Amino acid sequence: MRSPAVRRNGQWWLVSEAGAVRTDDPVFASALDALATASAAADRAVAGLRARTDALPRPVDRR
Repeated sequence: MRSPAVRRNGQWWLVSEAGAVRTDDPVFASALDALATASAAADRAVAGLRARTDALPRPVDRR
């Protein structure tokens, strides 16, 4: 997932072509933490599914 929010040195920053702004709102930072945690869990789940799929035997082409 691409996002304009970046975590650096324990702080969230909103980044654009015009520059970067640190997020000082603890509620907003908490929401970004939750989003990052959920995104990482989803990435791990997809990687696990791909690993299981890759481990399945391939069907034989009997043409």
